[in-house]
Amino acid sequence: MAEFDILVKDATIVEGTGKKAYKGSIGVKGDKVAALGAVNGDAAKEVDGRGLTALPGFIDAHSHADWTLPWFPHAESYVMQGVTTFVGGQCGGSPAPLGEFIRVPRMLQDHLQELDPYKYYPRLSYYPLEQINQWMEEKFGWTLDWDTMGGFFKKVEDTGISVNYAPLLGHGSVRTAVMGNDYKRHTTQKEQAEMHELIHQGMRDGCIGISTGLDYDPDVFAAHEEVVASVAVLKEYGGVYCPHWRRTGRRRGIAVGHVPNEKITALMECVDVYNRTGVRLHFAHLSTGWDIRPPPPDELEHANLKVTIDMITRDSKGDLDITWDAIPQLTRGGFEAMRYLCSLYEPWLRELGGREELAKWFKVEEFREEVKESIRRGKWYMRESYSPVTNPKWAEHIYVLRAKTPGLDGKSIAQIAAERGRDPWDTWMDVIAEDPDALGATGQLAPSPAYLQYYTHPKGMVGLDTSVFDAKWERKEPPYTFPGINTFNAFPMFITRYVRDGNLFTMEEAAQKTSAMAARVHNLKGRGVIKEDSYADIVLLDVPNIRVLSDEAETRRHPEGVEYVFVNGEAVVEKGRHKGRRPGRVLKRT
Repeated sequence: MAEFDILVKDATIVEGTGKKAYKGSIGVKGDKVAALGAVNGDAAKEVDGRGLTALPGFIDAHSHADWTLPWFPHAESYVMQGVTTFVGGQCGGSPAPLGEFIRVPRMLQDHLQELDPYKYYPRLSYYPLEQINQWMEEKFGWTLDWDTMGGFFKKVEDTGISVNYAPLLGHGSVRTAVMGNDYKRHTTQKEQAEMHELIHQGMRDGCIGISTGLDYDPDVFAAHEEVVASVAVLKEYGGVYCPHWRRTGRRRGIAVGHVPNEKITALMECVDVYNRTGVRLHFAHLSTGWDIRPPPPDELEHANLKVTIDMITRDSKGDLDITWDAIPQLTRGGFEAMRYLCSLYEPWLRELGGREELAKWFKVEEFREEVKESIRRGKWYMRESYSPVTNPKWAEHIYVLRAKTPGLDGKSIAQIAAERGRDPWDTWMDVIAEDPDALGATGQLAPSPAYLQYYTHPKGMVGLDTSVFDAKWERKEPPYTFPGINTFNAFPMFITRYVRDGNLFTMEEAAQKTSAMAARVHNLKGRGVIKEDSYADIVLLDVPNIRVLSDEAETRRHPEGVEYVFVNGEAVVEKGRHKGRRPGRVLKRT
């Protein structure tokens, strides 16, 4: 019998332990690393590691993949870029517990307009489980046949997955299970007791902690004392608290004159939870404590980040007690590709039946004013960075990628408006009227230098805030979106931008940000490192030849240079191709 199941020979090994990279071999037996360095012995399978760099498999510290995993168990968008583990159940939402009313599952949302038509927002925030399962059976041929996290774990394990799933329990899901659609208020003591029992059950089932979504229904209505009491339940289990903090406020009814939350107050609210409960705090997608208008020079934004980080970490009692993840803002549309320049006018696309009809009506001044007034009055929400209602500089954050009208490609709405001598909002509508299929993107091409502090600080790490998909999925109905470029390429982009082609990190340091830190913070023992007796979650990169083939217009291309990906000792990716294997596990709290 062979001594090893797999032997990776003569690779450059980056352990993720802080040790300097070295040339050597990796012997894998079963699901564990059995030998490192100068390894001798027979193997059932040998992999030529010459010219390749072995890193701990990437860990996405902030993911919503649990909501799409039952539809995409091969997790192509993750494993093809080297991700072997994700931390799910974020922003207050987990697949259980399920009560009488539940949130519409992610993939069923694409059919909701057909099943229960609406213009602005769905008729109900949460639908009866019985109704959801009728629709699930109709559209997918299966139903939500679990009601606890333990039941969902069994569903996942029975299906098989290609990536590891570390589960958080969603406080919003717990709140919904107890309160149903009567959630726009504070909880009673009786309801809190019911919630606490559900939290205990979720932790006993194997959840590693709890998340909140304090900008979203129903958590946005939770009193601070309710959150403190819920998080306190985790103490006996050694869990971690991962808040989506009160960054924007409820994303409904944002009208002209809206006063946003004080972000630093919201951040310190989470620190208060940590101080009062003693539960480890990990901030989701951290951003600055203050918004500075107009956009500041780098020196001022650098100070903004530094003071924010200093304030939120001041009370930390250990290296892992207060940490955060940050989304790699490596290109426009990293989080989600809006695709068409008109996609943000989703209600009217639904109402009129498509892009061409919207373009026709945008030639009618009266209709334009009706749309603008609806947005001004808060009937439709747009994100703050590109909302004409809340951000005076919004037009600098919406770009035309490709349009039939000559001379527009690559320009922002602000630039086009200046060239035409037109109001920016009317310019946006003009471009859509000229070409309803014009492609667009939001955001900036690259982060400011100040943003990099989120990663260079020893408490920061990478979190993508994405779900898992294959390379074909897109929304066929408004708003016609598909996954952003991060969904398929974030980690290779991070390595090439900040290690290979830059000098922000050594490869040893990058491994801390992409793997090791997330494993330590979330108590994923034996993960995030390559050492003897660790789990064999390993990515082999051809670093000089990593190429990101996606662009802003078509994000759903897998990168080149990710040669092998091992999950629990099995090769899910070999020579850049997914092999269809599903060795992933639910990483339950132990």
